[in-house]
Amino acid sequence: MNDTTSLTRRAALGLLGATVLAAPGRAAAEGKVLKIGALCSVTGPSASIGKESLSGLQYGVKQLNDAGGVTIGPDTWRIEFINADDESKPERAVAAAERLITGEKVSLIFTPPASTPTLAMLPIAEHNKTLAFSFVASAPAVVSPEFSYSFRNTLSSIMNVAPAIDYLIKQRGVKTLAYLGRNDDWGRTSSREAIATAKQLGASFVVEEYFDNGSTDFYSLLTKVRSAAPDALVAAAFTEDGVPMIKQFRELRMKPMFMSLGVIWTSPTFLKAAGPAVEGVTISTGPTTSASPARAVFAAAFEKTAGHPPLPYEITSYDSLMLVLAAMKQAGSTDPTTVRDTLEHFEYPGILQTYKFNGSRQSEVQININEVKNGVVVPIESERAG
Repeated sequence: MNDTTSLTRRAALGLLGATVLAAPGRAAAEGKVLKIGALCSVTGPSASIGKESLSGLQYGVKQLNDAGGVTIGPDTWRIEFINADDESKPERAVAAAERLITGEKVSLIFTPPASTPTLAMLPIAEHNKTLAFSFVASAPAVVSPEFSYSFRNTLSSIMNVAPAIDYLIKQRGVKTLAYLGRNDDWGRTSSREAIATAKQLGASFVVEEYFDNGSTDFYSLLTKVRSAAPDALVAAAFTEDGVPMIKQFRELRMKPMFMSLGVIWTSPTFLKAAGPAVEGVTISTGPTTSASPARAVFAAAFEKTAGHPPLPYEITSYDSLMLVLAAMKQAGSTDPTTVRDTLEHFEYPGILQTYKFNGSRQSEVQININEVKNGVVVPIESERAG
């Protein structure tokens, strides 16, 4: 983002680190303004995903504005995009959401990467009848009945867990498992689903432990796992804690299979940081590891502009932006209630997959089980959940 397309609106957003992206040149002077907000973390334990997400949203907004804006109903709209760093903290997410929704009057807000800050700010969106769209936060409660304006087009923490455990038990013959997860909504919800699935399939978890987000010392927890001698270790971790975890797992020469529930583990950034330690790890993801002609075309265009191939959440956030704008086009309105009613029965062919809501606020999602082979993430099984 260059100087002509960005500025910091500190007077309006205090110390929240807002980034504003508007249209350059002729397009900026035409049509109406559609304000879109986001709470992409650029600091704190969720920053790795937040920065990827922010980049994808900025790319999509710039692409649309450079083309003259987006036509919704009879009008052409220039998009003004404002990101506020929630610092991966619930209290900052609440403050940022309040200012974006009631101060900036955004019509749509993309929620934080982490579930706990997302759940903290959703009541504000609901109270103000503002669309809240999640493409990372995975707690099932994000799309619970109490949040009628909240949507998600990616994995819930449940969706990729059962397929992961099913694969380990049925395909790899695992009988005993250990679990290490973040001490947050995602980590604890994932563990409940994993334990329940294993029990149904005749296997069991012999270790269930949690760690603070952003932890870097896992030796004591891994020693507990090693003492229990499970067939597989299942982990719910992001980059900041996932990289030291897998490196220490290798340093201790541990023998269990390693299954990650963190989609970010397939990112080139994670693979580079983890190095040889991630070789052979299995990872349960959404469609971010799938290949398609549409993805190849998008990747070429993105790399030409950004200077690097698109990272998983850069594509995911781009898809999410285009999905909501497509729903606005179909609704012929930017009114959040009208768009909400359209989204509940909406289908959109994105870069990663076709998203279908089928009368709910949770899209169907393609699930991939992947393995890291020679430094490359290779899908080995797929199914669809929703």
